[in-house]
Amino acid sequence: MASPPADIPGPEPAVPTEPVDRAGPRPTRIEAWLERKLPPYGFGVVFLLLLATYVLMAASPPHAWARVVTVILEGLTLLVTLVAARSGRVLFRIASVVVVFAVVTAFLSLAVNTSADATGWFFALNVLLVAAAPIAIGTSLYRRAVVDIRTVMGAICIYLLIGTMYAFLYASIGLIGSTPFFVQAHSARLPIYLYFSYVTQTTVGYGDYTAATDLGRALATSEALLGQLYLVTVIAVLVARMAPVGRRHRD
Repeated sequence: MASPPADIPGPEPAVPTEPVDRAGPRPTRIEAWLERKLPPYGFGVVFLLLLATYVLMAASPPHAWARVVTVILEGLTLLVTLVAARSGRVLFRIASVVVVFAVVTAFLSLAVNTSADATGWFFALNVLLVAAAPIAIGTSLYRRAVVDIRTVMGAICIYLLIGTMYAFLYASIGLIGSTPFFVQAHSARLPIYLYFSYVTQTTVGYGDYTAATDLGRALATSEALLGQLYLVTVIAVLVARMAPVGRRHRD
């Protein structure tokens, strides 16, 4: 009598690559719509919003309305980031309240200051709006079991957000403090701070603008170190560990 066939091991269960829904409040209509339209780890949309925000800040004409549009774009970027990272509906609702407050404050500032020059506190508020997005993306990528193009896109968004955050930080210091931030310019607009931030982050070092104070030089040094270490460690490791397309389909 033939012996029964040996047990053939079945396929191993696939490793979940999407965020697990956490217990939380029922979604509102807007939240449900956003979660349907924006897939988990859909950081490509965040990347496009960051590019649009950068173009607006770097190339828009000096006008008071530009800062209002900037706050709207930054708030939208933060909310889309939280949805793509599936950070939770409670956090999304808290961020929504903060974004609405920032937008209303920006509109009210037009009645007080109609000039194109923003205040240092305006840029400090923008630092808070931008700083939350890299944390949400980083937490989401840490939970992700597979390294693919979405993971790398999220890491690139973090890199761009760091440069923008430092630019707002430089601008707030330059406008709130009594000493100009740059040696070469008594007053500077946001495009110059953006230029200086990304030149510093990429360690290009043109030298046409340099920080005038010890605090400014310390921050510029920290940005240069953070930018280079991030590129040669996080981005490089993620690219090296990207799963081939065929392997991702098999998984």
